[in-house]
Amino acid sequence: MNNNPNDNNNDENDIDSRSIHVSNDSHFAQLEQQIASQLREQSQELLQQQQQQQQQQQQQDDGQTSTTTPIFTNNYRLGYPVHIMREIQQSSSMFLPPNYIPPRIGSRSNEPIETAKVENNIRSGVFADEYPLNVIPVEENNNLFMNRISYNTCTDAYYENGDLSHKYLKKWKQGAYQCDNIETKIEYDWMKTYLARSPAEDKMNDDGEISWKFDYRNGGYLINSLKIRLLFSTFDNEARIQWFIKPLPTMKNKGPSWNLIEFDPYTERIHIVNEIKDLTQFIKNEYGFILKAHLSGGEQDNIIWQKAQLFRQDWSRKLARDMLVESEDTFGLDVKVELIPDIIVDSLPILTDDKSKESFVLNDESTSDFVIHYKVSSDDNKGNESNFYVHSKVLSKRSDYFNALLESKMIESQNKSLTLTDEDINYESLEIILNYLYKGELPNIKTFDEWTTLLRYASRFLIPNLVQRCEKALKGFLNYDNLNEIESIANEYGAEQLLLCCKSFEPPKNN
Repeated sequence: MNNNPNDNNNDENDIDSRSIHVSNDSHFAQLEQQIASQLREQSQELLQQQQQQQQQQQQQDDGQTSTTTPIFTNNYRLGYPVHIMREIQQSSSMFLPPNYIPPRIGSRSNEPIETAKVENNIRSGVFADEYPLNVIPVEENNNLFMNRISYNTCTDAYYENGDLSHKYLKKWKQGAYQCDNIETKIEYDWMKTYLARSPAEDKMNDDGEISWKFDYRNGGYLINSLKIRLLFSTFDNEARIQWFIKPLPTMKNKGPSWNLIEFDPYTERIHIVNEIKDLTQFIKNEYGFILKAHLSGGEQDNIIWQKAQLFRQDWSRKLARDMLVESEDTFGLDVKVELIPDIIVDSLPILTDDKSKESFVLNDESTSDFVIHYKVSSDDNKGNESNFYVHSKVLSKRSDYFNALLESKMIESQNKSLTLTDEDINYESLEIILNYLYKGELPNIKTFDEWTTLLRYASRFLIPNLVQRCEKALKGFLNYDNLNEIESIANEYGAEQLLLCCKSFEPPKNN
């Protein structure tokens, strides 16, 4: 068991952001520069190999695609551009910059992803600023969720997630976020029902407007895709229905603009639209949106209000009581939202397959093949040191920094040892990181400063999964008072998911 060389000075070694100091002249900083240089050389070799492979492949079959993908990125902390050629394999590993965050969706790994749990008694979102939205997981995809809200005019009810046996809301107006000069109408002669402007003499010539609001901030979900079925009709050449959508206000966009949803132009006097629109481009990676319909115009007569109709459907007393089967005509409004967690935490890479009998224990000298020497350079404890006996496979598999170091031709790789000092990292943080690499576990970290310190070192040693754990914890501290501070921290340490949470934070209501 290792002994903390600084035990007699514990007050200075708590995980505290004030205890962090990295000298640009330290050996560790020089080592980072050497790793960057080594990677640039490797990337050039890989680039040449790819070019040769592409030429050979093109000669063999022009229709085939190269099996390598170039990745251009900047290591902002080292200040150098890094060009990495990565084989498209599940088991591939590569050196990543400290601002790297794994893709939020479409991961090739089948490993479980840590996401917010959906419970029946917890609001995953809010509809019309009042009613809870229930987000459900997408089967066989651990980082995708969905929510669906549908409205049927005949039953005058909203349904959630395709459940026709239960009415989510029983009246059209309950689900409306805002509405003006809109009413429901039943034509008993034609056996039709729809939403339209008011037939009152003092309102029939006025425009009508209705909107619906979807907010998934409570559950911590971002919109990955949005498809909406819209059914609407106009009955003369002067009547118009326009649809708009906009994201919810955020700190980065406090006054979002309406986006017009485009449809084919009117060509006939009677114009009926029943169409599914993919509106992802307007609200991707947002916490929510508002959808709005605007009804206007029509030839001047006593039924001008009737010339623009939303969700016109067949009506009968039997249909109005119950709805058993869904078809493409069931819903006049059908909103399908695909969601992802705003902070995704990937699991640590698996060290061995099921058939392997390898096991790795931190500080097991009998099986260790690499040593981390820790030295104290401060005057009070100068000369104190400690050793961590580790395994190259664990370090390289779970830390992109160590992976690059161990695959390099540097003296540390040749000697199978690395020396770190208290100027590079404090002892407690190094111990926490090594234990995490081996067990995937963290101690009971409670304070903002502790998580910030851990994020700094997770970024320095290029451990994406640990960066994500820190992001998720720090998001819980977000408020208006520390928003700028956390955004600065996220930006400095490459915590891109946390940075997006800061920029997407809900602005104060008075703004």
